[in-house]
Amino acid sequence: MMKQITFFLFLLSACCGAYPQTPQEAVSAIYTFDTEEELADWLVEGEGKAYIENGKLILEPLYFPLMETLMKAKVISEDNIMEEYSPYLYAAMKAKYGNDIRNYFLQEKEKTVFTGGHFNLWNRKIRTTENFALEFDFPPLSPAPLHMFLFCASGLQGENIFDASMPPRYGLGEELMYDMKTYRLSFFHPSRKKANLRRAPGKVMIAQGIDVTVPEDWRQTSHCRIERINGTIRFLINGKESFSYKDEKPLTGNQWGFRLMACAKGAYDNIRIIAIQ
Repeated sequence: MMKQITFFLFLLSACCGAYPQTPQEAVSAIYTFDTEEELADWLVEGEGKAYIENGKLILEPLYFPLMETLMKAKVISEDNIMEEYSPYLYAAMKAKYGNDIRNYFLQEKEKTVFTGGHFNLWNRKIRTTENFALEFDFPPLSPAPLHMFLFCASGLQGENIFDASMPPRYGLGEELMYDMKTYRLSFFHPSRKKANLRRAPGKVMIAQGIDVTVPEDWRQTSHCRIERINGTIRFLINGKESFSYKDEKPLTGNQWGFRLMACAKGAYDNIRIIAIQ
């Protein structure tokens, strides 16, 4: 009888090990933006602002009113074409910063290029675990791109991104793509119709999938989920997978945030940070 019980337990153990176990999820934090106190957990870098309106986190570039006026007048398009809007951004920022406008230029071979006017919003309190998911509701407030989600971020040597040894940041995309390690998911691009995942340093495109946009109704709210489990990164929109990518050498940083280009504006709500075991 004892041998039969032992054999049964052996078979039970073998069967349990033969099938993958369902990941266990635990919510680490939730942001519902019902109080102004929730803004204390966030830090703006560059030309933007974050504020709460009607129970949602509003992300707005400082020069969005100018960009919106130009788009409505058909002076620039709604396609996030930097060559179109950069002269107007430069003029406005030059008037504000004077000679310090040089902080918003990128050196490219034999010339410098103005790349200012955009911003990052980092969460400075909650860290993600090795396996995690992050969810949020996203209703765009402008038809123009581009919105981005930054995750698994760190310095090039694994530093905290707010460490005093890190180079200063002014909201330039190149600061993220070459001075840090991070994944950058870009989404809501109505004309491109693709969500792109890049890895830094190097701005390497590693995955692409469907976007959150619906051309006939760009104002609709999408529920977005980004997860990383055992190195596999998935982006889901309203429960439907956009892409799945397995990184054989996954980044080890645990800081995260959002990024907006100058013509974009959006609301974020019900942000949930989830630890997965």
